[in-house]
Amino acid sequence: MKNCNKMILSYIPIIVVLGALGTVDCLECYSCSGVSSVNSCISTTQCRTGQSCYANSFTSGQDTKFTMGCTNNDQCGIQSGIVGRDVSERETSCHECCSTARCNNQLCIHFKPTTCMDDVKVDCAYLNAMFNICKDIQHSKNVCPKFCGLCTLVDGNWAEWSQWSGCDVTCEKGLQTRKRTCTNPPPAHNGLDCVGNKTDTKTCLLQPCPIHGGWTGWENWGACSVTCDVGIQRRVRNCTNPYPSRFGDHCFGDPLEDKICVQGPCANGGWSTWGAWTSCSVTCDGGLRSRLRKCTNPVPSLHGQYCIGEVSEVEDCNKQECVIVFLAHGVTDTTPRSGQDLVFPTVLFNEGGAYSSSTGKFTAPFNGSYSFSINICHTNGQHIYLKFMVESRVYSIVEFYDGYSDVCKSTDIDAYLRKGERVWITCIGGSATITSESQNARTFFSGALTHT
Repeated sequence: MKNCNKMILSYIPIIVVLGALGTVDCLECYSCSGVSSVNSCISTTQCRTGQSCYANSFTSGQDTKFTMGCTNNDQCGIQSGIVGRDVSERETSCHECCSTARCNNQLCIHFKPTTCMDDVKVDCAYLNAMFNICKDIQHSKNVCPKFCGLCTLVDGNWAEWSQWSGCDVTCEKGLQTRKRTCTNPPPAHNGLDCVGNKTDTKTCLLQPCPIHGGWTGWENWGACSVTCDVGIQRRVRNCTNPYPSRFGDHCFGDPLEDKICVQGPCANGGWSTWGAWTSCSVTCDGGLRSRLRKCTNPVPSLHGQYCIGEVSEVEDCNKQECVIVFLAHGVTDTTPRSGQDLVFPTVLFNEGGAYSSSTGKFTAPFNGSYSFSINICHTNGQHIYLKFMVESRVYSIVEFYDGYSDVCKSTDIDAYLRKGERVWITCIGGSATITSESQNARTFFSGALTHT
């Protein structure tokens, strides 16, 4: 072992008195790591200048382990008048120093402060009688815990900080928070609560926030789109309060708003001129006809007034009496050929002038029902075929025949005719000769309007 100059440190087992620590050169200390007992360590080490011996205890599972060696003097704390003890760690571990050779095999083997034992060097009864020490819980728990009934006292200690929370904003500047609880252990039976803040914060800075668009106020309503009747008014607003940027949302909603505006009427209605009269409802005996006018001169606008008055006008027409009747006899040719029209030239009467004696044709002057009679007298033993024609269609075919004597045969035909349609008789065959007229035998063609 080298010769070393030492400044003597007055040593009391376990506790080193304040103020006795000096500079130690070439101090020899026990040196072991993770041993179960300080007394089981037999290896040593030489310390450097400015170092002292130390012992540290720590819990590994259910066991207490010890580490011993040299440490810098500034690692040897001075707390509560005790040199070399880190009192704040004594609840869960021990870190103590000494400054004489191989002194660290006596450290960290004393009772912990939580062991309920009064200090053997202190008269607790005397101190309580003189100074009422039991009222000072924080002092009496270290000197007279058993006497003062403080064996169950537990000072609180902070648990580990929680993880930092996420930033409380999604953009720009915000805060992160972490918390801890006084639960390692929690204070009990008048033990001290943990000192310090339960919450810790720090600033977090994210990317700039997007700026979402905002609407301006509505502008004034614009002019009506028309000067009369019904139109539209419009007003607008803009997404510039603020204008969206940095990928911010555009304004939601419509930038335009419309409403109906009602002005005065553009035009009131005016009557057109009367239209032409319609055809009379009958051709004689009195009927009705009408005419119309329209409210189009001008057409009333949406809010304009419709024309005042009647849209139609009715009056009587064709008041004359319906008398259409004729009778004509004789024929211009007594032996007509097939396809030849019969003409009855001698007109006894022709009221209404509908029959033509030159063509043998009757022209209907009115719409209505007509009745016609044909009487043909011819020689015996022969026959003749005639057809009753209405315009271009065959209305009826009649055969006239008698094998014994000169006889007159007649037939009646009713037909509905439209105004202007013509009726006549045409031969379609036969060899009979139409006889000349006599008082008792007369060939004739007659007709009359029976109903309109």
